[in-house]
Amino acid sequence: MKMNQFFRVQSGSIGIPFVVGMLAWSLLGHAIAGDNIEFNRRATATAQILAGISPNPPDPALKRLVDTDAFKEHQQWMTSSWNQVSHRIQTMDAWRSQEIKVPGAQKKTLLYPFSGPDFVNAYTFFPDHARYVFFSLERPGTLPDLESVTLVQFGKMLQDVRSAFHDIFERNYFITSYMTKQLTTPWLRGTVPVMATMMALMNRRIIRIEPLDLFPDLTRAYDVPDAKRPPVLMRAVRVEFANPNGAGAQQLYYVSLDATDKALDYYPEFLSWVSQYKPATLLLKSASYLLHDNQFSKTRTMLLDSADVVVQDDTGIPYRYISQEPWQVKLYGRYHKPIRPMKYGYQKDLEAAYISRPEQAPLPFPFGYHWRGQQSGLIVAHR
Repeated sequence: MKMNQFFRVQSGSIGIPFVVGMLAWSLLGHAIAGDNIEFNRRATATAQILAGISPNPPDPALKRLVDTDAFKEHQQWMTSSWNQVSHRIQTMDAWRSQEIKVPGAQKKTLLYPFSGPDFVNAYTFFPDHARYVFFSLERPGTLPDLESVTLVQFGKMLQDVRSAFHDIFERNYFITSYMTKQLTTPWLRGTVPVMATMMALMNRRIIRIEPLDLFPDLTRAYDVPDAKRPPVLMRAVRVEFANPNGAGAQQLYYVSLDATDKALDYYPEFLSWVSQYKPATLLLKSASYLLHDNQFSKTRTMLLDSADVVVQDDTGIPYRYISQEPWQVKLYGRYHKPIRPMKYGYQKDLEAAYISRPEQAPLPFPFGYHWRGQQSGLIVAHR
């Protein structure tokens, strides 16, 4: 099935206020970005303010917020934190340019399961991909309407942003149990505000944000009173963005759903929708060893079938699936046994593979749960 057969602007089940709010981001005034690419001024300005950046060009309706002490404090925190992250990103970018070769990247899709709102790592590793497909449990939500917030509410919102970014800045991954609270505050809701803020930090402009319904017939069916519903109702959003100095737009599709085999029975075409983009690049990091569990066998099989390049830590696809033909694997950094709550993810064969190759290529940045010092490991596999 082709992409345009799947996508419809969402309505109904997610509620009218959400739809109106999301559609507003695709209908507000635009300005020029790069080679005649129009971007959404209000969405971009909102993302910049959440990132601690004064909008350029200024947005007169939001000037009262930029002039506050709360914003100046937030700006100082974000600038200091991002300066440290930028050093890590530069290291990752230099490493990626040498170690990860993706032929035809400009036409490819990056698949990032169990991603949360982690745009930073996806874009740092694969900045040239045309399309990014994220899926995880967290709801997409929407950008806040800054024009309507009070100054007190604005200050609380900025505190929530700093809380949401603390772990990704320090550890280079989000903690799922924390995100449950961090992304459901009265002022910061869902992954969209975090992803948009990351785009602003990486000097990208938002063109539009649109809610999507991948399977409108199912949405209507699950809306019927007393209908048997999935444990997590699917929600999706498409974000189109651009480099102001670049030549073209890129797209990010974020889908919220439960990807266990049992839950996917409620959305039987979802895996086919994802696999339409093959051959795709696959990124997996800090993924709680979910694909080691047979509850995710359908998702694991789809990813293995769809990918021709895999970049992951030990929490992704079990090593035994990619340690033989048709895969060629290179190991980087170190292997450590899983952190205490996830001992079930120990892989004896992966540990043996590291031991058998004493001259391991170094990994000069944190990637995964062993983030302190240079303790991380990374796997790159090509079909």
